[in-house]
This record gives sequence, structure tokens and C-alpha cells, in this order.
Amino acid sequence: GVQTCALPICPLVSSIHPLRNADASETHYNADPQDLIRAVVDLRARGAEILAIYHSHPRWAAVPSKTDLRENHYGAVPRIIVSLLGPEPDVRVWRLDPDSYEELPWRVAD
Repeated sequence: GVQTCALPICPLVSSIHPLRNADASETHYNADPQDLIRAVVDLRARGAEILAIYHSHPRWAAVPSKTDLRENHYGAVPRIIVSLLGPEPDVRVWRLDPDSYEELPWRVAD
């Protein structure tokens, strides 16, 4: 799983819920409402919570965009952004505020 906190014991990701892009666009993402509802229902049924939200930037760096900041509907939930610009995906994790962002440390756990 991916750890996104700096505490001695961090929560581990127990599931991943891919959500289709309702906009069917390469430049803008809008989570499919039905996919989102299914993910939330599954998490609640297991007593789990959203630890992070991920999306890709196919044509840009793995840095939050103005759109990412403006459309941040989950407050302090970390954002994992994957850039597909280079030969290998670049994965970075961020905490977003309305007017700024801060990169967070993360690592893959066994």
C-alpha cells in the first residue's frame, strides 16, 4: 500500500477504487458519479475511509494545477498525482489548500 503520512504508524491502503472520467477528456477529470457512490458504499461497509485520491496528468508534471486546487472537494485528503510525461510515471503526493499545496513524503510498504 501507499503511505502518505509522517507519523510513526501510518494507515495502509486496503483497496483502490478506479473511477471513470465522466468527461471522457484527456485534459479534464470529473469522477463518474455512480463509480464514486459504489466506492463510498464499499468503504463504509468495511468501516474504511478515503486515505488519498489519485489522478494522472498525461501531459503535465505531477504538480497540482489551478484546476486541482479549485476543484478540491475533499479538503486535507492527500492527492496522488501521476505524471505520464516521461518514460516512467512520476508519482508525487500533495496536500492541497485553496491557494497553495505542500508535497508529502510517501513510500511503498510491504
